Amino acid sequence: MLSASKEKLLSFLNGSSQYIIPFFQRSYVWKVENWSELWENILEEYEELVINNNPKSEHFIGTIIIKQLLTSQVGATEYELIDGQQRMTTINLLLKAFHDATPEISAKTWINKFLTFEDSYGNEKIRIQHSKVDREHFQTIIQNKDNNQELWEEYKNLRIDEVEKRLENESRIVGGYIYYRHKIENECNIDDVRKYINIVIEKLPVIHMALNADDDVQQIFDTINSLGVKLTTAELLKNYLFSAVELREYYEPYWQSVFEADEDAIDFWNREKTSGRIRRTTVELFLYSYLVIKKEANVKLDTLFKEFKNHLKDLSVEDKIAFAKDINEYAKVYEEMPDGENLAEISFDQHEKRFFHLIREFDVNTIFPLILLIYKEVSNLEERIKILRVLESYIARRTICKLTTKNYNNLFISILSEVNDMENITAKNLLEKLNSYAEVTNKFPDDVEFKEAFFGKYLINKYSREVLYCIALHDLNHAYVDNRKLNFSGFSVEHMMPKNWNKNWKTLPDGITKEIRSGKLLTLGNLTLIQGKLNSSLRDSSWSNKRAKLKDYSTLKQTTDYLAIENWQELEIDKRAENLYAVAELIWKK
Repeated sequence: MLSASKEKLLSFLNGSSQYIIPFFQRSYVWKVENWSELWENILEEYEELVINNNPKSEHFIGTIIIKQLLTSQVGATEYELIDGQQRMTTINLLLKAFHDATPEISAKTWINKFLTFEDSYGNEKIRIQHSKVDREHFQTIIQNKDNNQELWEEYKNLRIDEVEKRLENESRIVGGYIYYRHKIENECNIDDVRKYINIVIEKLPVIHMALNADDDVQQIFDTINSLGVKLTTAELLKNYLFSAVELREYYEPYWQSVFEADEDAIDFWNREKTSGRIRRTTVELFLYSYLVIKKEANVKLDTLFKEFKNHLKDLSVEDKIAFAKDINEYAKVYEEMPDGENLAEISFDQHEKRFFHLIREFDVNTIFPLILLIYKEVSNLEERIKILRVLESYIARRTICKLTTKNYNNLFISILSEVNDMENITAKNLLEKLNSYAEVTNKFPDDVEFKEAFFGKYLINKYSREVLYCIALHDLNHAYVDNRKLNFSGFSVEHMMPKNWNKNWKTLPDGITKEIRSGKLLTLGNLTLIQGKLNSSLRDSSWSNKRAKLKDYSTLKQTTDYLAIENWQELEIDKRAENLYAVAELIWKK
């Protein structure tokens, strides 16, 4: 390492220095909370300088790591921007926003020298050369000679909250520029533009680390990650794999083409999901699933990159190329699996979507490696749906019977290993395997145990909601229904006999104790779905009042079929449980 020192941003924004963001680096990901934090730092320093007359005040904003490149260009000194591309990109967008907002020509000329420079031939060079994903947006904004007026016209009359909402659907590069332009135009005294720029280039220092040609860039990335700088598993893996000269030509066809093809692809892979109690990105869950398939063994999400390094460390260049190609093929398969907004509204006969909806609501994330393998290896749609229906029945029955999920991780890896060895992966083969299990940790509940669960098991509301939702979808699945789809988000679980039954339900049938009633009202026979929620007074009111209100709240057969009953008691709950089970048995066959 050549040096590590504190530097002002000015030292990076003058002369003929040009910073190249490596092709294998992450795209620009900063958003409103990041832009806002930097803006607050600038305003604080403005107050220190202008109001408190404190020129020594400054605000450290992070680290910039560069490595000088050997180049044939004349009149430009090129550096690879190893870390700090998010900050440097943001600073350039901020400076460009000041440039476009000020009417003063001399100020524009001064600011522009930080954003661009001329090489020895008089050609304009942009200060930061972005990677492929962001290059077009960034260069268009920075090199625009008309103050980006056409773009600004779309936003200039909006409130900042309206701007922020619209920016959710914009390129992050465009978003950063518009955010700062709006702040400058509405919150700054533009006559002080030089003071603001001086704050940016003089009073927001960084730690500057310069690498020499012999420094291991990958080791630097690992060190940064260990110190808490947010580098994702995907970014670390990409850097580790494609920083090798022999693999660079494969970056575009095998990685960039799927993970960074465009902004939609980037948003898809960076979308967060819940995995246990932790939020994980889609790409992390994909990489976890992929490595489990390859190792046929458990993989820790918390040390996923380390697991990949161990997997790759002894591979030849040819094997690493094959690995990159394999990742690409599996990622394309993963993209086709139903997810997110696609699951908001479904019908019963959309079997794939229903399966993914159920495992999401039942929190069965450890099955994803097995499902990814099935999608990769079973191209016949009809057979794949049969396989998903077998797995759906297995998971649904075990969940409703309240059988343990503690062994699911090892269980699904075991099944994956056996599926991997099958010459033909079929629903019949998988069903035979599941039916062979006898232990409580893995058995496939039979009809007797499944039925008993409807009368005596208490599920958490989230699971009850999913069971009742699937039953409602089945009830709508016939030719006389105009719309067979239901939007899941609007439904909540309601107790037909309320938990606080003793307020208005004083009479107990013969042989029924308070303890029996308090348990029975928690079973599926007493639960139904309604749109919205009844308020507490209606929820606990008498049956005659409650059933009248339920008519207003529900059109589902699982509710309306029972609203003519005069007395809602334990016998009626059991009869309804019998009816619900009859539908569930049709949905989730063994």
